[in-house]
Amino acid sequence: MQSPAGQYLLSWEQAQFDHAVADVFGFHALQLGLPQLNALQANRMPHRWLGSDALPLTDGSAMVDRDALLTNYEALPFPSASLDLLVLPHTLELSYDPHAT
Repeated sequence: MQSPAGQYLLSWEQAQFDHAVADVFGFHALQLGLPQLNALQANRMPHRWLGSDALPLTDGSAMVDRDALLTNYEALPFPSASLDLLVLPHTLELSYDPHAT
């Protein structure tokens, strides 16, 4: 994601997520995966979380400027039907078990 093409793609995806989530209403939103992208930044829900299956890297390439919940995507610590919005940027194709995710 550090290459010019990677940065271009990340910027394009950010714009697409901003457009897609801007008018989604509710109270609880969760982004699973790809911490380099803030897929919920344009959303106005009061409770927005980032779920990650790995700690952010310390070399600065994947550092995030928000709190992250370290979790297993197949076993989320949320009750059923408690989330109003769930975004999965590249999460399913990178998951060990996409069907369980």
